[in-house]
Amino acid sequence: MKVKAPTFRVRKMDIREIHDFLNKIWGDIFDLNEELRRELPEKGFRVEDVEEAFGAYIFIDGEWRLMKYPHPAFEIKPQIEVGATPESYYFVVAIPRARVSEGFIGLFLELFPRSFIYGSREFLDDIYNWRRDGRISPKKVIDKIERSDEVLFQFEANFGSAQSLKKGLERLIEVGKEWGIFEL
Repeated sequence: MKVKAPTFRVRKMDIREIHDFLNKIWGDIFDLNEELRRELPEKGFRVEDVEEAFGAYIFIDGEWRLMKYPHPAFEIKPQIEVGATPESYYFVVAIPRARVSEGFIGLFLELFPRSFIYGSREFLDDIYNWRRDGRISPKKVIDKIERSDEVLFQFEANFGSAQSLKKGLERLIEVGKEWGIFEL
């Protein structure tokens, strides 16, 4: 017995909106990648090519959901990923436990109010989630980190545009160098 594959009935306008949206975020990330390739090497960073990132998660309706579709992303070596999902433009910086401090956490949360902090292994069990936790003291965040058995933490910040993301990256690099989070 043959089972029919489901058919999708999407209005043409919806398809065009999806198409235009995807072209926008991919185009923005390609443009940002080119800009950063010119600017960041002098600061000690290497910008990789834009790739199709698979297996990411997006926070929708109060829960993390798997994205089975690709989104544009690229790495800034040594520790940063930059990209765009249907939710936002973002960066994620990986920081070893030994380099995470309460002072850095406080500044990160102040500079990047739309942020998430999670471990590299148990990433769906976030340490901090701006959509869920709202304002929280850096002390509470560092206490959660200290109780965790994770050795590497992901600090993610979300932005409404590629230009806001670029400004956020510039600020992250400046602050990250001050607080010694980078392995340069």
